[in-house]
Amino acid sequence: MRSVLVVLIGVVVVSFGVYRYRDSTSPAPPATTATPARASATTTAVPTDERAIGRADQALVALKGAADHGLNPAKYPTRRLETALERAETSPRTASDRAQAIANLEAQTKRAIVPFAHDVAAGRRSPTTVELTWKNRRPAINIAQSWDQMANSSVQQWIDGLEPPHPEYRALLDALRKLRQQQSGGWPNVPMRVPKPGSSDPAVQQLRERLIASGDLASGHTENPAKYDAALTNAVKRFQERHALPATGIANEETLAEMNVPLADRIRQVEMNLDRWRWTPNDLGARHLLINIPAFQLTARENGKPVRAIRVVVGKTEHETPIFSSEMDTVVFSPYWNLPESIAEDETGPAIRSDPGYLARNQIEVLRRTKTRTTIVKPEDVNWYDPVEIQQLSFRQRPGAKNALGQVKFLFPNAFDVYLHDTPADSLFDRSGRAFSHGCVRVAEPEALAAYVLRDRPEWTADRISSAMNAGVEKYVKLDEKIPVHIAYFTASVADDGSLTFLPDVYGYDARQARLTR
Repeated sequence: MRSVLVVLIGVVVVSFGVYRYRDSTSPAPPATTATPARASATTTAVPTDERAIGRADQALVALKGAADHGLNPAKYPTRRLETALERAETSPRTASDRAQAIANLEAQTKRAIVPFAHDVAAGRRSPTTVELTWKNRRPAINIAQSWDQMANSSVQQWIDGLEPPHPEYRALLDALRKLRQQQSGGWPNVPMRVPKPGSSDPAVQQLRERLIASGDLASGHTENPAKYDAALTNAVKRFQERHALPATGIANEETLAEMNVPLADRIRQVEMNLDRWRWTPNDLGARHLLINIPAFQLTARENGKPVRAIRVVVGKTEHETPIFSSEMDTVVFSPYWNLPESIAEDETGPAIRSDPGYLARNQIEVLRRTKTRTTIVKPEDVNWYDPVEIQQLSFRQRPGAKNALGQVKFLFPNAFDVYLHDTPADSLFDRSGRAFSHGCVRVAEPEALAAYVLRDRPEWTADRISSAMNAGVEKYVKLDEKIPVHIAYFTASVADDGSLTFLPDVYGYDARQARLTR
Protein backbone atom coordinates (compact mmCIF):
# COMPACT_ATOMS: atom_id res chain seq x y z
CA MET A 1 0.00 0.00 0.00
CA ARG A 2 2.83 2.38 0.94
CA SER A 3 4.53 1.84 -2.42
CA VAL A 4 1.29 2.65 -4.23
CA LEU A 5 1.04 5.94 -2.35
CA VAL A 6 4.60 6.80 -3.27
CA VAL A 7 3.84 6.20 -6.95
CA LEU A 8 0.69 8.30 -6.76
CA ILE A 9 2.53 11.17 -5.11
CA GLY A 10 5.17 10.98 -7.81
CA VAL A 11 2.51 11.15 -10.50
CA VAL A 12 1.00 14.26 -8.90
CA VAL A 13 4.36 15.96 -8.79
CA VAL A 14 5.09 15.08 -12.40
CA SER A 15 1.69 16.27 -13.58
CA PHE A 16 2.69 19.82 -12.72
CA GLY A 17 5.97 19.49 -14.54
CA VAL A 18 4.90 20.44 -18.04
CA TYR A 19 2.25 22.38 -19.90
CA ARG A 20 1.77 21.96 -23.60
CA TYR A 21 -0.20 23.62 -26.33
CA ARG A 22 0.03 24.37 -29.99
CA ASP A 23 1.44 27.68 -31.20
CA SER A 24 1.74 28.22 -34.93
CA THR A 25 3.76 31.42 -34.66
CA SER A 26 6.23 30.95 -31.81
CA PRO A 27 9.24 28.61 -31.92
CA ALA A 28 9.45 25.91 -29.30
CA PRO A 29 12.01 26.55 -26.55
CA PRO A 30 15.21 24.53 -26.72
CA ALA A 31 14.91 22.54 -23.49
CA THR A 32 11.59 20.74 -23.96
CA THR A 33 12.55 17.39 -25.40
CA ALA A 34 12.23 15.19 -22.32
CA THR A 35 8.88 13.80 -21.35
CA PRO A 36 7.50 14.87 -17.94
CA ALA A 37 8.19 11.45 -16.40
CA ARG A 38 11.77 11.35 -17.62
CA ALA A 39 12.35 14.94 -16.58
CA SER A 40 11.08 14.20 -13.08
CA ALA A 41 13.26 11.12 -12.80
CA THR A 42 16.42 12.74 -14.16
CA THR A 43 19.40 12.14 -11.92
CA THR A 44 21.18 15.40 -11.14
CA ALA A 45 24.25 16.13 -9.11
CA VAL A 46 23.44 16.36 -5.40
CA PRO A 47 23.83 20.00 -4.40
CA THR A 48 25.79 21.10 -1.41
CA ASP A 49 23.95 21.52 1.89
CA GLU A 50 24.23 25.27 1.64
CA ARG A 51 22.89 25.36 -1.90
CA ALA A 52 19.92 23.14 -1.05
CA ILE A 53 19.06 25.24 1.99
CA GLY A 54 19.53 28.45 0.04
CA ARG A 55 17.25 27.32 -2.76
CA ALA A 56 14.63 26.22 -0.25
CA ASP A 57 14.78 29.62 1.46
CA GLN A 58 14.41 31.40 -1.86
CA ALA A 59 11.56 29.11 -2.89
CA LEU A 60 9.70 29.90 0.35
CA VAL A 61 10.06 33.62 -0.31
CA ALA A 62 8.66 33.16 -3.82
CA LEU A 63 5.79 30.96 -2.63
CA LYS A 64 4.79 33.35 0.15
CA GLY A 65 4.69 36.10 -2.46
CA ALA A 66 2.36 34.14 -4.74
CA ALA A 67 -0.40 36.72 -4.22
CA ASP A 68 1.81 39.30 -5.95
CA HIS A 69 1.46 37.13 -9.07
CA GLY A 70 -2.31 36.90 -8.68
CA LEU A 71 -2.02 33.36 -7.28
CA ASN A 72 -3.23 31.82 -4.03
CA PRO A 73 -0.33 30.98 -1.64
CA ALA A 74 -2.51 28.43 0.15
CA LYS A 75 -2.54 26.25 -2.96
CA TYR A 76 1.14 25.38 -2.64
CA PRO A 77 2.61 23.07 0.07
CA THR A 78 4.75 25.67 1.83
CA ARG A 79 4.24 24.12 5.29
CA ARG A 80 5.83 20.85 4.20
CA LEU A 81 8.74 22.78 2.77
CA GLU A 82 9.18 24.76 5.99
CA THR A 83 9.24 21.51 7.97
CA ALA A 84 11.80 19.96 5.65
CA LEU A 85 13.94 23.09 5.84
CA GLU A 86 13.83 23.11 9.63
CA ARG A 87 14.89 19.45 9.74
CA ALA A 88 17.73 20.06 7.30
CA GLU A 89 19.01 22.99 9.35
CA THR A 90 18.84 21.11 12.66
CA SER A 91 19.56 17.53 11.60
CA PRO A 92 22.49 15.67 13.18
CA ARG A 93 25.81 15.98 11.38
CA THR A 94 26.11 12.28 10.71
CA ALA A 95 26.60 11.74 7.04
CA SER A 96 23.62 9.49 6.46
CA ASP A 97 21.11 11.58 8.44
CA ARG A 98 22.36 14.76 6.87
CA ALA A 99 22.18 13.34 3.38
CA GLN A 100 18.64 12.09 3.97
CA ALA A 101 17.51 15.47 5.32
CA ILE A 102 19.02 17.32 2.36
CA ALA A 103 17.53 14.88 -0.15
CA ASN A 104 14.10 15.32 1.46
CA LEU A 105 14.53 19.10 1.39
CA GLU A 106 15.34 19.04 -2.31
CA ALA A 107 12.29 16.88 -3.01
CA GLN A 108 9.96 19.12 -0.97
CA THR A 109 11.39 22.25 -2.59
CA LYS A 110 10.70 20.88 -6.05
CA ARG A 111 7.27 19.59 -5.03
CA ALA A 112 6.29 23.09 -3.86
CA ILE A 113 7.95 25.29 -6.45
CA VAL A 114 7.10 23.40 -9.67
CA PRO A 115 3.29 23.82 -9.47
CA PHE A 116 3.75 27.47 -8.52
CA ALA A 117 6.09 28.02 -11.46
CA HIS A 118 3.61 26.24 -13.73
CA ASP A 119 0.88 28.68 -12.71
CA VAL A 120 3.18 31.66 -13.23
CA ALA A 121 4.05 30.44 -16.72
CA ALA A 122 0.79 28.92 -17.97
CA GLY A 123 -1.96 30.16 -15.68
CA ARG A 124 -4.08 28.41 -13.09
CA ARG A 125 -6.36 26.82 -15.69
CA SER A 126 -6.24 26.04 -19.37
CA PRO A 127 -8.18 28.58 -21.48
CA THR A 128 -10.17 25.69 -22.95
CA THR A 129 -11.95 25.41 -19.58
CA VAL A 130 -13.30 28.92 -20.18
CA GLU A 131 -14.08 28.43 -23.88
CA LEU A 132 -13.35 25.26 -25.85
CA THR A 133 -11.86 27.07 -28.85
CA TRP A 134 -9.59 29.27 -26.74
CA LYS A 135 -6.07 27.82 -26.86
CA ASN A 136 -2.93 28.61 -24.88
CA ARG A 137 -0.55 30.19 -27.38
CA ARG A 138 2.67 30.40 -25.38
CA PRO A 139 5.40 27.87 -26.25
CA ALA A 140 5.58 24.78 -24.04
CA ILE A 141 8.07 24.57 -21.20
CA ASN A 142 8.95 21.50 -19.18
CA ILE A 143 8.89 23.11 -15.74
CA ALA A 144 10.30 20.14 -13.81
CA GLN A 145 13.19 19.74 -16.23
CA SER A 146 13.87 23.47 -16.18
CA TRP A 147 14.10 23.33 -12.39
CA ASP A 148 16.47 20.36 -12.49
CA GLN A 149 18.71 22.13 -14.99
CA MET A 150 18.78 25.49 -13.19
CA ALA A 151 22.42 26.33 -12.58
CA ASN A 152 23.51 29.53 -10.87
CA SER A 153 20.32 31.55 -11.18
CA SER A 154 18.38 32.48 -8.09
CA VAL A 155 14.89 31.06 -7.69
CA GLN A 156 13.43 34.52 -8.31
CA GLN A 157 15.42 34.91 -11.52
CA TRP A 158 14.17 31.52 -12.64
CA ILE A 159 10.56 32.53 -11.91
CA ASP A 160 11.04 35.86 -13.70
CA GLY A 161 12.21 33.98 -16.77
CA LEU A 162 8.96 32.01 -16.88
CA GLU A 163 6.70 35.05 -16.84
CA PRO A 164 5.11 36.50 -19.98
CA PRO A 165 7.55 39.03 -21.50
CA HIS A 166 4.93 41.69 -22.22
CA PRO A 167 5.05 45.10 -20.47
CA GLU A 168 1.24 44.96 -20.19
CA TYR A 169 1.64 41.95 -17.91
CA ARG A 170 4.13 43.80 -15.68
CA ALA A 171 1.83 46.82 -15.56
CA LEU A 172 -1.05 44.61 -14.40
CA LEU A 173 1.16 43.11 -11.68
CA ASP A 174 1.88 46.63 -10.41
CA ALA A 175 -1.82 47.50 -10.56
CA LEU A 176 -2.64 44.36 -8.60
CA ARG A 177 -0.15 45.33 -5.88
CA LYS A 178 -1.77 48.79 -5.59
CA LEU A 179 -5.25 47.28 -5.37
CA ARG A 180 -4.11 44.95 -2.58
CA GLN A 181 -2.75 47.95 -0.68
CA GLN A 182 -6.31 49.32 -0.59
CA GLN A 183 -7.76 46.17 0.98
CA SER A 184 -7.41 47.36 4.57
CA GLY A 185 -9.81 50.26 4.00
CA GLY A 186 -11.71 48.86 1.03
CA TRP A 187 -14.00 50.89 -1.16
CA PRO A 188 -17.07 52.44 0.50
CA ASN A 189 -20.45 51.78 -1.09
CA VAL A 190 -22.32 54.67 -2.66
CA PRO A 191 -26.15 55.04 -2.53
CA MET A 192 -27.75 54.18 -5.84
CA ARG A 193 -29.21 57.68 -6.04
CA VAL A 194 -26.88 60.66 -6.13
CA PRO A 195 -27.95 64.19 -7.15
CA LYS A 196 -26.55 65.88 -10.23
CA PRO A 197 -23.50 68.18 -10.36
CA GLY A 198 -23.93 71.50 -8.59
CA SER A 199 -26.26 70.22 -5.88
CA SER A 200 -25.59 69.28 -2.25
CA ASP A 201 -26.62 66.09 -0.51
CA PRO A 202 -25.17 63.73 2.14
CA ALA A 203 -24.84 61.05 -0.55
CA VAL A 204 -22.34 63.29 -2.37
CA GLN A 205 -19.90 62.94 0.51
CA GLN A 206 -20.05 59.13 0.14
CA LEU A 207 -19.44 59.52 -3.59
CA ARG A 208 -16.44 61.71 -2.80
CA GLU A 209 -15.01 59.14 -0.35
CA ARG A 210 -15.42 56.37 -2.92
CA LEU A 211 -13.53 58.28 -5.59
CA ILE A 212 -10.75 59.20 -3.17
CA ALA A 213 -10.38 55.53 -2.20
CA SER A 214 -9.83 54.45 -5.82
CA GLY A 215 -7.53 57.38 -6.61
CA ASP A 216 -9.90 59.11 -9.03
CA LEU A 217 -10.12 62.16 -6.74
CA ALA A 218 -7.25 63.69 -4.80
CA SER A 219 -7.78 63.80 -1.07
CA GLY A 220 -7.63 67.21 0.55
CA HIS A 221 -9.63 69.90 2.26
CA THR A 222 -13.00 70.74 0.74
CA GLU A 223 -15.17 73.51 2.12
CA ASN A 224 -18.37 71.58 1.52
CA PRO A 225 -17.80 67.82 1.12
CA ALA A 226 -21.52 67.32 0.45
CA LYS A 227 -21.46 69.54 -2.64
CA TYR A 228 -21.14 68.04 -6.13
CA ASP A 229 -18.49 70.55 -7.26
CA ALA A 230 -16.35 70.79 -10.40
CA ALA A 231 -13.52 68.72 -8.93
CA LEU A 232 -15.93 65.92 -8.10
CA THR A 233 -17.50 66.12 -11.57
CA ASN A 234 -14.08 65.69 -13.17
CA ALA A 235 -13.34 62.75 -10.86
CA VAL A 236 -16.58 61.07 -11.94
CA LYS A 237 -15.57 61.59 -15.58
CA ARG A 238 -12.20 60.01 -14.89
CA PHE A 239 -13.89 57.02 -13.26
CA GLN A 240 -16.28 56.67 -16.21
CA GLU A 241 -13.42 56.75 -18.70
CA ARG A 242 -11.65 53.99 -16.76
CA HIS A 243 -14.77 51.82 -16.93
CA ALA A 244 -15.73 52.34 -20.61
CA LEU A 245 -18.71 54.52 -19.71
CA PRO A 246 -19.77 57.80 -21.36
CA ALA A 247 -17.76 60.51 -19.57
CA THR A 248 -20.63 62.80 -18.60
CA GLY A 249 -19.55 63.55 -15.04
CA ILE A 250 -23.02 62.55 -13.87
CA ALA A 251 -23.14 59.68 -11.38
CA ASN A 252 -25.99 57.83 -13.07
CA GLU A 253 -27.21 54.34 -12.21
CA GLU A 254 -24.75 52.58 -14.53
CA THR A 255 -21.82 54.51 -13.07
CA LEU A 256 -22.88 53.86 -9.47
CA ALA A 257 -23.26 50.15 -10.21
CA GLU A 258 -19.63 50.05 -11.37
CA MET A 259 -18.54 51.99 -8.28
CA ASN A 260 -20.21 49.44 -6.03
CA VAL A 261 -18.37 46.47 -7.52
CA PRO A 262 -16.40 45.18 -4.48
CA LEU A 263 -12.65 45.67 -4.39
CA ALA A 264 -12.20 41.89 -4.01
CA ASP A 265 -14.02 41.37 -7.32
CA ARG A 266 -11.75 43.85 -9.10
CA ILE A 267 -8.70 42.09 -7.67
CA ARG A 268 -10.01 38.78 -9.05
CA GLN A 269 -10.64 40.45 -12.41
CA VAL A 270 -7.01 41.60 -12.60
CA GLU A 271 -5.83 38.12 -11.58
CA MET A 272 -7.86 36.53 -14.39
CA ASN A 273 -6.43 38.95 -16.93
CA LEU A 274 -2.91 38.07 -15.77
CA ASP A 275 -3.75 34.47 -16.65
CA ARG A 276 -4.87 35.60 -20.09
CA TRP A 277 -1.48 37.17 -20.73
CA ARG A 278 -0.03 33.79 -19.74
CA TRP A 279 -2.09 32.31 -22.59
CA THR A 280 -0.87 34.89 -25.12
CA PRO A 281 2.02 34.31 -27.55
CA ASN A 282 5.40 35.51 -26.30
CA ASP A 283 6.12 37.23 -29.61
CA LEU A 284 3.20 39.27 -30.92
CA GLY A 285 5.25 40.55 -33.84
CA ALA A 286 7.13 43.81 -34.28
CA ARG A 287 4.15 45.03 -36.30
CA HIS A 288 0.79 43.48 -35.51
CA LEU A 289 -2.94 44.00 -35.09
CA LEU A 290 -4.50 43.42 -31.66
CA ILE A 291 -8.29 43.14 -31.48
CA ASN A 292 -9.58 43.28 -27.92
CA ILE A 293 -13.16 42.05 -27.92
CA PRO A 294 -14.37 43.78 -24.70
CA ALA A 295 -12.89 47.08 -25.92
CA PHE A 296 -14.57 46.75 -29.33
CA GLN A 297 -11.32 48.03 -30.78
CA LEU A 298 -8.57 47.08 -33.21
CA THR A 299 -5.16 48.54 -32.43
CA ALA A 300 -2.30 48.58 -34.89
CA ARG A 301 0.91 48.30 -32.86
CA GLU A 302 4.55 48.61 -33.77
CA ASN A 303 7.35 47.63 -31.38
CA GLY A 304 4.83 47.39 -28.57
CA LYS A 305 3.40 50.89 -29.12
CA PRO A 306 -0.06 51.70 -30.55
CA VAL A 307 0.05 53.64 -33.82
CA ARG A 308 -3.65 53.55 -34.74
CA ALA A 309 -6.92 52.54 -33.09
CA ILE A 310 -10.07 51.62 -35.03
CA ARG A 311 -13.52 50.85 -33.64
CA VAL A 312 -14.88 47.42 -34.45
CA VAL A 313 -18.07 45.39 -34.19
CA VAL A 314 -17.60 41.85 -32.81
CA GLY A 315 -19.79 38.75 -32.62
CA LYS A 316 -22.99 38.76 -30.62
CA THR A 317 -23.27 36.50 -27.58
CA GLU A 318 -24.72 33.57 -29.52
CA HIS A 319 -22.08 34.00 -32.26
CA GLU A 320 -18.98 34.89 -30.25
CA THR A 321 -15.87 36.02 -32.07
CA PRO A 322 -13.25 33.34 -31.28
CA ILE A 323 -9.94 34.10 -29.56
CA PHE A 324 -6.92 33.08 -31.61
CA SER A 325 -3.81 34.29 -33.44
CA SER A 326 -3.06 34.16 -37.15
CA GLU A 327 -1.34 36.18 -39.89
CA MET A 328 -3.05 38.48 -42.37
CA ASP A 329 -1.92 37.68 -45.90
CA THR A 330 -4.60 39.01 -48.27
CA VAL A 331 -6.82 42.03 -48.90
CA VAL A 332 -9.91 41.49 -51.05
CA PHE A 333 -11.46 44.55 -52.69
CA SER A 334 -15.11 44.54 -53.83
CA PRO A 335 -15.59 41.07 -52.31
CA TYR A 336 -18.36 38.61 -52.90
CA TRP A 337 -20.02 37.45 -49.69
CA ASN A 338 -20.49 33.69 -49.59
CA LEU A 339 -23.32 33.20 -47.14
CA PRO A 340 -22.54 30.67 -44.39
CA GLU A 341 -24.79 27.62 -44.35
CA SER A 342 -26.25 28.60 -41.00
CA ILE A 343 -27.33 32.03 -42.28
CA ALA A 344 -28.62 30.58 -45.56
CA GLU A 345 -30.70 27.99 -43.72
CA ASP A 346 -31.93 30.11 -40.80
CA GLU A 347 -32.36 33.50 -42.45
CA THR A 348 -32.11 33.47 -46.25
CA GLY A 349 -34.38 30.51 -46.95
CA PRO A 350 -37.32 31.78 -44.87
CA ALA A 351 -36.87 35.31 -46.32
CA ILE A 352 -37.12 33.98 -49.89
CA ARG A 353 -40.29 32.01 -49.14
CA SER A 354 -42.00 35.06 -47.67
CA ASP A 355 -40.63 37.59 -50.19
CA PRO A 356 -40.02 36.46 -53.81
CA GLY A 357 -38.11 39.68 -54.54
CA TYR A 358 -35.67 39.22 -51.64
CA LEU A 359 -32.83 37.78 -53.74
CA ALA A 360 -32.92 40.42 -56.47
CA ARG A 361 -33.28 43.31 -54.04
CA ASN A 362 -30.26 42.15 -52.04
CA GLN A 363 -28.21 41.16 -55.10
CA ILE A 364 -27.88 37.54 -53.97
CA GLU A 365 -27.04 34.82 -56.48
CA VAL A 366 -28.11 31.19 -56.15
CA LEU A 367 -25.38 28.67 -56.96
CA ARG A 368 -25.13 24.95 -57.50
CA ARG A 369 -21.57 23.77 -56.84
CA THR A 370 -19.96 20.51 -57.90
CA LYS A 371 -16.37 19.32 -57.73
CA THR A 372 -15.67 20.64 -61.20
CA ARG A 373 -17.89 23.69 -61.68
CA THR A 374 -20.17 26.31 -60.17
CA THR A 375 -23.44 27.13 -61.94
CA ILE A 376 -25.72 30.10 -61.32
CA VAL A 377 -29.30 28.91 -60.81
CA LYS A 378 -32.40 30.94 -61.62
CA PRO A 379 -34.46 31.46 -58.45
CA GLU A 380 -37.68 30.60 -60.27
CA ASP A 381 -36.27 27.14 -61.05
CA VAL A 382 -35.93 26.27 -57.35
CA ASN A 383 -38.63 24.71 -55.19
CA TRP A 384 -38.07 26.83 -52.08
CA TYR A 385 -40.27 24.54 -50.03
CA ASP A 386 -38.09 21.49 -50.68
CA PRO A 387 -35.41 21.40 -47.92
CA VAL A 388 -33.41 18.70 -49.73
CA GLU A 389 -33.09 20.80 -52.88
CA ILE A 390 -32.20 23.93 -50.88
CA GLN A 391 -29.43 22.08 -49.06
CA GLN A 392 -27.79 21.41 -52.42
CA LEU A 393 -27.55 25.12 -53.14
CA SER A 394 -25.30 27.92 -51.92
CA PHE A 395 -25.70 31.68 -51.99
CA ARG A 396 -23.41 34.61 -52.57
CA GLN A 397 -23.98 38.34 -52.55
CA ARG A 398 -22.52 40.33 -55.43
CA PRO A 399 -19.99 43.12 -54.77
CA GLY A 400 -21.52 46.52 -54.23
CA ALA A 401 -22.87 48.99 -51.72
CA LYS A 402 -25.39 46.48 -50.32
CA ASN A 403 -22.84 43.73 -49.77
CA ALA A 404 -22.76 42.61 -46.12
CA LEU A 405 -18.95 42.68 -46.19
CA GLY A 406 -18.93 46.24 -47.47
CA GLN A 407 -16.27 47.03 -50.03
CA VAL A 408 -13.18 45.28 -48.63
CA LYS A 409 -12.25 42.33 -46.44
CA PHE A 410 -8.98 41.27 -44.82
CA LEU A 411 -8.05 37.59 -44.67
CA PHE A 412 -5.92 35.72 -42.12
CA PRO A 413 -6.26 31.91 -42.38
CA ASN A 414 -8.00 30.26 -39.44
CA ALA A 415 -10.24 27.33 -38.60
CA PHE A 416 -13.21 29.59 -37.79
CA ASP A 417 -13.58 31.32 -41.19
CA VAL A 418 -13.34 34.66 -39.37
CA TYR A 419 -11.98 37.78 -41.07
CA LEU A 420 -12.07 41.57 -40.85
CA HIS A 421 -14.36 43.46 -43.19
CA ASP A 422 -16.13 46.67 -44.04
CA THR A 423 -19.89 46.98 -43.47
CA PRO A 424 -22.78 49.06 -44.84
CA ALA A 425 -24.19 49.30 -41.28
CA ASP A 426 -21.97 52.20 -40.19
CA SER A 427 -24.40 53.44 -37.55
CA LEU A 428 -23.48 50.54 -35.24
CA PHE A 429 -20.04 52.07 -34.66
CA ASP A 430 -21.65 54.95 -32.77
CA ARG A 431 -22.81 52.60 -30.01
CA SER A 432 -20.70 51.99 -26.91
CA GLY A 433 -21.38 48.23 -26.88
CA ARG A 434 -20.78 46.74 -30.32
CA ALA A 435 -21.44 42.99 -30.25
CA PHE A 436 -23.71 42.57 -33.29
CA SER A 437 -22.00 40.36 -35.88
CA HIS A 438 -22.15 36.63 -36.60
CA GLY A 439 -18.53 36.26 -35.45
CA CYS A 440 -16.47 38.19 -38.00
CA VAL A 441 -15.03 41.58 -37.08
CA ARG A 442 -16.36 44.68 -38.80
CA VAL A 443 -14.06 47.72 -38.97
CA ALA A 444 -15.15 51.35 -38.87
CA GLU A 445 -12.31 52.66 -41.07
CA PRO A 446 -11.70 50.08 -43.80
CA GLU A 447 -9.90 52.50 -46.13
CA ALA A 448 -7.46 53.46 -43.38
CA LEU A 449 -6.83 49.82 -42.50
CA ALA A 450 -6.26 48.93 -46.15
CA ALA A 451 -3.77 51.78 -46.50
CA TYR A 452 -1.98 50.65 -43.34
CA VAL A 453 -1.57 46.99 -44.29
CA LEU A 454 -0.59 47.92 -47.88
CA ARG A 455 1.81 50.70 -46.94
CA ASP A 456 4.78 48.67 -48.26
CA ARG A 457 3.13 48.62 -51.69
CA PRO A 458 3.55 52.24 -52.91
CA GLU A 459 1.41 51.56 -55.97
CA TRP A 460 -1.58 51.20 -53.65
CA THR A 461 -2.31 54.88 -53.19
CA ALA A 462 -5.41 56.20 -51.46
CA ASP A 463 -7.05 56.84 -54.86
CA ARG A 464 -6.31 53.33 -56.08
CA ILE A 465 -7.66 51.79 -52.87
CA SER A 466 -10.85 53.84 -53.20
CA SER A 467 -11.19 52.85 -56.85
CA ALA A 468 -10.75 49.14 -56.07
CA MET A 469 -13.28 49.32 -53.24
CA ASN A 470 -15.88 50.81 -55.58
CA ALA A 471 -15.05 48.85 -58.76
CA GLY A 472 -17.69 46.18 -58.25
CA VAL A 473 -15.16 43.58 -59.44
CA GLU A 474 -13.59 41.29 -56.87
CA LYS A 475 -9.80 41.70 -56.62
CA TYR A 476 -7.37 39.77 -54.37
CA VAL A 477 -4.14 41.50 -53.28
CA LYS A 478 -1.43 39.53 -51.46
CA LEU A 479 0.59 41.31 -48.78
CA ASP A 480 4.36 41.39 -49.29
CA GLU A 481 4.80 40.56 -45.60
CA LYS A 482 2.22 38.84 -43.44
CA ILE A 483 0.96 40.81 -40.46
CA PRO A 484 0.22 38.93 -37.19
CA VAL A 485 -3.36 39.30 -35.99
CA HIS A 486 -4.28 38.56 -32.38
CA ILE A 487 -7.87 38.43 -31.18
CA ALA A 488 -7.88 38.77 -27.39
CA TYR A 489 -10.22 39.11 -24.42
CA PHE A 490 -8.83 41.54 -21.84
CA THR A 491 -11.26 43.17 -19.40
CA ALA A 492 -8.58 44.80 -17.23
CA SER A 493 -5.57 46.72 -18.48
CA VAL A 494 -3.33 49.66 -17.61
CA ALA A 495 -3.62 52.75 -19.81
CA ASP A 496 -0.66 54.81 -21.00
CA ASP A 497 -1.22 57.29 -18.13
CA GLY A 498 -0.95 54.45 -15.60
CA SER A 499 -4.65 54.29 -14.78
CA LEU A 500 -6.29 50.89 -14.36
CA THR A 501 -9.20 50.38 -16.75
CA PHE A 502 -12.01 47.83 -16.61
CA LEU A 503 -14.16 46.72 -19.53
CA PRO A 504 -17.50 44.89 -19.74
CA ASP A 505 -17.53 41.08 -19.67
CA VAL A 506 -19.16 40.85 -23.10
CA TYR A 507 -19.27 37.05 -23.35
CA GLY A 508 -19.37 36.19 -19.64
CA TYR A 509 -15.83 34.77 -19.71
CA ASP A 510 -14.87 36.64 -16.53
CA ALA A 511 -17.74 35.05 -14.65
CA ARG A 512 -16.91 31.61 -16.01
CA GLN A 513 -13.21 31.90 -15.26
CA ALA A 514 -13.90 33.23 -11.75
CA ARG A 515 -15.93 30.12 -10.91
CA LEU A 516 -13.07 27.90 -12.11
CA THR A 517 -10.32 29.64 -10.14
CA ARG A 518 -11.96 30.13 -6.76
